[in-house]
Formats: sequence, C-alpha cells, structure tokens
Amino acid sequence: MPVFLRLYLLPERAVLQFALKGTIAMALSLFLAMEMSLERPYWALISAVFLQIRPQSGLVIEKGLCQIGGTLVGGGVGVAIMGLFMQMPGMALSCLMLWVSFNAAASALVRNFNLTYGFAIAAATATLVVVLSLVYSSTPTSYSVFDTAVARISEIALGATCATLVSMLLWPARVRNIITSHARTVVNATFSCLEQQLTLNADAQKARQSVVDVIQAVVQLDNDSSAMVYEGPAGAGRVRAANVLAQRTLTMIAEIQIFGRLMRYAPELMSQHVIDVLEDLRDTFRKMRETSSEAEARQLAQNLRQRIKHVRQENNSTPLQRRALHGARELVAYAIVMLEANKAIVNADKTRLKAPSLSVYRDGLLGLLTGLRAGLVFALGAVFWVASGSSSAVLMMVMPVIFSIMFARFPEPAVALRKVILGAMVAIPTALLFGNVLLAQAPRDFEMLVLVFGPPLFLGLMALANPPTLAYGLGFCIIYTVLVMPGNHMSFDITSTLNRSIAVLVGLIILWAVFRMVGSPGPLVMRRRLISATADDLCKLWRRERERNEHWFNGRMAERLQRLAGYDATLPEDKRNLLDLGLTGLNLGHVSIRMHSRLAEHDEPRVLAASRHWQQALAQAFQKCAWGEEDECFREASDSLLAQLRDHSDMDREQVELIEGLTERLEMTFHRHAVIFSDEAAAGRIQSANGI
Repeated sequence: MPVFLRLYLLPERAVLQFALKGTIAMALSLFLAMEMSLERPYWALISAVFLQIRPQSGLVIEKGLCQIGGTLVGGGVGVAIMGLFMQMPGMALSCLMLWVSFNAAASALVRNFNLTYGFAIAAATATLVVVLSLVYSSTPTSYSVFDTAVARISEIALGATCATLVSMLLWPARVRNIITSHARTVVNATFSCLEQQLTLNADAQKARQSVVDVIQAVVQLDNDSSAMVYEGPAGAGRVRAANVLAQRTLTMIAEIQIFGRLMRYAPELMSQHVIDVLEDLRDTFRKMRETSSEAEARQLAQNLRQRIKHVRQENNSTPLQRRALHGARELVAYAIVMLEANKAIVNADKTRLKAPSLSVYRDGLLGLLTGLRAGLVFALGAVFWVASGSSSAVLMMVMPVIFSIMFARFPEPAVALRKVILGAMVAIPTALLFGNVLLAQAPRDFEMLVLVFGPPLFLGLMALANPPTLAYGLGFCIIYTVLVMPGNHMSFDITSTLNRSIAVLVGLIILWAVFRMVGSPGPLVMRRRLISATADDLCKLWRRERERNEHWFNGRMAERLQRLAGYDATLPEDKRNLLDLGLTGLNLGHVSIRMHSRLAEHDEPRVLAASRHWQQALAQAFQKCAWGEEDECFREASDSLLAQLRDHSDMDREQVELIEGLTERLEMTFHRHAVIFSDEAAAGRIQSANGI
C-alpha cells in the first residue's frame, strides 16, 4: 500500500495521538494569542508546528529553549539594526543579510539539530523585526520597532511554551525511551559488525554497511542524549552512560576492522591459535547479540577474556600475533564496558560511569557555503520585495531562510525541499477553501475557527508524524497556517491569499534552485580536506591533554566517517575505499593515544624525541597512502623508536614486542592503501589520456 494511503487508511495509534497533541497545542497557543490581542497570532501556531518535530518531552523542552533564546537574540539584533539604520533601509537590509549569513554559517558548525533550529529562528526573527518595520510604517520610529520586536518575541515564545506544556502533560513521550532503543541498536549493530568483519567469505558491501550502521547509530545516540537532562534528576546519569557507550563503541570500531583485514588480506601471518581465537571471538559476540540477558552476555564476554589470556600464556607468537591477541582482549574489555553502559542507561541512579559527549568536527568550508547560500536566498527575496513593493514578498525573506538553514544539514536537501514544495502546493487550495470560503461563512468566534481550521491541520500533522512523509507534512502545515493567518482580525481576501501563495512558492522554488546550484563541495575536494584534517589531528594528539584525547578524537572522526561513507556510496562498488581509509585514520588515532599513554611514563629525552618523530611520520604516511604513495620515513621512524626503547628505557621485552607488532601491522596497512589508491590514480590518468 502506498505510504499516504497506509498513513490515512490504517493510521497507527501513536500517529493519531501525535496529531491530536499538535492540534491541541496549536489551538491553545492560538486561543491565548487572540485573548492577549497579539498582532499576528498565527506566528504562535508556526512556532508550535516546528516543535512538533521529534515530540519527546526532553527534545521539545530543548528545542523550545533554543527557539526562545534564538527569538530573544534575533529580536535584539533586529532592534539594533533599525536603531542604527532606521533612515537607511538599504544599509539595514545589508546588515540583515550579514546576520542571516552568520547564523546559517554557525548552524553548519554544530551537530545538535535543536541548536541549528535556534540559529534559524534568530535569523528569521531579526528579519521580521526589520522588514515589518519597513513595510508597515512609512516613517518607522524607535517605539514602533520595539513594539514589533516585542510582538514577534511574544508570539513565538507563546507557541513554544504551549507546545512544551502539552507535550509534557498529554500522552508524554520520553527521550529516555528512544535513548534506550538507540543504545540497544548501538550494541547489537556493533556486535553484528564484528561478526561481519571476522567472516572470511562475508560480502564486502554488507561488511561496509555494518560499519556505517554503527556510526550512524552512535551519532544518533549522542545527538539525542543531551535532551535527557530535562527529564528528571536521573537524566544526567543517563547522559553520562550514553556518552560512555558512544565513546567505547567508536573505540571498538577502530579495532574491529583491523582484525577483518588481517583475516582477509594476511591470513598467512596468523598462526592457527590466533585464527581460533578470532573465530571464538566472532561466535561469542554472535551469542551475546542473540541473548536477551545482560548478565549472560557479560558472562560470555568474561569467559572469552579468560580463554584469550590462557592462549597468550600457552603459545609462542610473533610480535604481530601477540599484538592481535592483545587487541582481541581489548575488544572484549570494550564490549563489557558497552554492556555496563547500556544497563546504566536504564538504571541511571546506580551508575558511576562518566565521559564527555562527542566533540564536533567543524568544517569552515561547509559553514561558508551554508552562509553564502542563505545570504543569497535572502538577497533575492529582498530584491523581489524592493522591485514589486508587495507586502506579501516579506514571506520570501523569512520562510526560505528558515528552510535554508534547517535543510542544509540533510544529506539531500534539494530532495527534501521538493517534498516541502509539494506539501505547499496542496496547502494553497486547502487554504483557499477552508480560509476564504468556509471560514468566511462561519460565525466569528474561536470555537468555529478551530472547527473549520483544525481538520486540515490535523491531517497535516499526521503526515508530520511519519518520517517518510515528514517533509510533505511540514510544508503543508506551515504554508497552510501562513496563508489562512487565523486571528482576531482575519481578512478573507482571495487576492491577498493568492499573492502570499505566489510569494511562498516563488521563494521555495528559488531556494530549491540555489540548493541545486550552490551544493556541497565535490567528493574530491571534501576527500582531500577530510584526510588532511585527520592527519592534522594525528599530529595534535601528542600536544593535547592525555585524559581527553580519546573523546576529542572520537567525536571529530565520527562525523568525518559519516561523510566519507556518503561519498563512498556515490562511487562504483570496486572503488568504495574511502570509508576504509577513514577507519584507518580512526584506528591510527587510538594507536597514537595508547602509545602516548605507554611512553609518557618514560622521561628519557631520546625516547620522547623519537616518539614525537614517529607520530609526525605516522600522520605523514597516512596522508601519502591516501594518494597512492608509500612513505619510507615511517619505517625509519619506527626502527628508531624501537631502538631507543630497547636501549634507553625500562620497558619490558613483551611491551616492546607489542609495539614492534603494531608498527609491522601499520606498515602493512599503509602499503595496502597505497596500492589501492595508486591503482585508482593510474586508472584516472589513463581515462584522462583517452579523453574519457
């Protein structure tokens, strides 16, 4: 059954509850706005609509705070702009365009979507204060500007407050429920990923997708967990447990793919007892994933850890094999911590786990492009308004700016915006029928207004509750409200409604075209930037605080891995190597952190100098192998470090052999990547020479 037919003919109970809650929140905000005689009560409804996205109480509270904060800041900036350039509209619009661009650029540098929405509201509120002051007053005064700012802040804050209260009191949905689900998904996806990586005949595409699934689940867990602090005193404990789970999962992923490579590309270097351990590892993690008992899964992991320890003690191994066995024990230790963190999310009162949230990787180029895109959209709307002189053109400077900032985070913003435009096209005839025909015939009271205006909004909210139809529902609900403009002094002018419809559609189409023309940087540019940024971070690890290195590096690499996986998906199957390269960068960071921890205890200047040189050579070798080059400096740096450790440190023989096995494995990794990417570069040169 098509998605819309299934949505409306076989609706789920949760969808109906969501739509009813949204309708009640909007009716309450409209009632209070009309009772308070606010100038434009429909902005309170629009505020409430945006808060219906992700309706869990903690997320609604967080989004409401970001919305109110963005409104206050945007209103203050709007008043300041008009105070400085009240008699110079051109300068006021220019400053406003800079403010819009700044907020758009800042929104691209944060991971939390609620903060992104806060930046969008800050830009939109300042736009409303400045533009409405210029449109509806031939000679704006300080009092009229301030009055406009207070009205916009009151309307938006009222809508946010009503939506938050209804979300908390009526069929409340809690963030902790979805975080518990996210945590189970992270654990199961990680264990499944290990099974895929340690299966010799595993499908390459499935193995790659298993890594992508883990990374996406971790980022989703980290993004949503911050809102749990608004859900009671146990919320902070759940946030800490979620942070531990996210951090340990990324650390585990950094190790898992190494074992998969050893089994697939260098089985001859692994002795039979090491292969048996890896197979035992795979089978045990499968049993841990299948069991529903946390205690049983923990016992399976502890038993496996003891078996690996016994194998290490009973067998003679090469340095590389010793390193593999040591890494297997570390994987089991990480799995135990993950199980503890998963349990602690449910029993937050008893947890003592603590870890910071994932750091954010901020790409200045993406921020610049997002700011330029939003500024361009605003400038085109301003030109249209100045040229036409129509008050309806104000919508071209408000709605497209909000959507431009919000949709810039989407993987395919133009596709999502096209769905919004389709939803808006359905909203136009609906608004004409219900707003200009039915409401014009109805008595002028609030009850009849809700009875006529509410049913289409209820159906739009049902679409908003379903992820596949969310963009359609968002476009319908927002544009339907803007066109009807419910309030105390409604006008039923069809011409005015059509003018607003044309302005909204033209603005959204312009935004869609701008997204198509000013898209994200090409894969080659972003690949170069992401690899260079990873190499820079590898160099910085030794200069940062040791206790927070892992958390800082994990967060920055999580977003890079997501982007590399996205670029990989656009390439042919035989050339999808970018995610594998990114996972190598993640592993190199953890290798560096462990080396730093071990060598920090030795204050011998020659050892420290050799370790710093080795770290720089490691970052350089990673960057070169990404472009098909091998770096002999890394081998020389490794030999020098091992010589210094043997001659000038009190490190025991087993630890030195572990480091030797580690460097041997890294040389194999760099060689493999250099061969892969040199073949790709050679193929590209041949195609270029043949004119392909």
